[in-house]
Amino acid sequence: MTESWPTTPEEYAGALQHFDVIPQRYRLDTYSAQYHGEDIWDHYVENVVLKEHDSERMQRTLRLGGDSWLEHMHNRERHHALATPEDVNSWCEDLREEKARRTCYDYYFVRIYDFYKYLKSSYRHPHLYNPLLLAAIRFDAARAIWMHRVDDRDRVGTR
Repeated sequence: MTESWPTTPEEYAGALQHFDVIPQRYRLDTYSAQYHGEDIWDHYVENVVLKEHDSERMQRTLRLGGDSWLEHMHNRERHHALATPEDVNSWCEDLREEKARRTCYDYYFVRIYDFYKYLKSSYRHPHLYNPLLLAAIRFDAARAIWMHRVDDRDRVGTR
């Protein structure tokens, strides 16, 4: 029997598919005071990712994705760990203007998606959602980039 893997962001998201239904106490922005002045991205890169995957490619994609994300969120005057789906989609629109979808996903989107996946699993960051996934449910630009994972998986025959 072949196991069926999710193919849409809605299937990955589960019950919480829209930002407006998430209780305020489980939204990252509720804890914005504790993020002020904290470089959560740098901590994540150094203490989580590079401890397990310290390769040149990983360092390069973390730098590209991270620098792009940090600059985008700085320009939006919001801490890089406190994104809304609108922040994500705006970033995705900018990426798609300049880069191929595969590059957008492999070098940028997946790095920030994994960052929020880590935050979601950490007791220090009490929230229930990944804003990149919520953006992919609601907005075309984010969805197009996110769907690369499914299209690529289908192309190479992996889950």
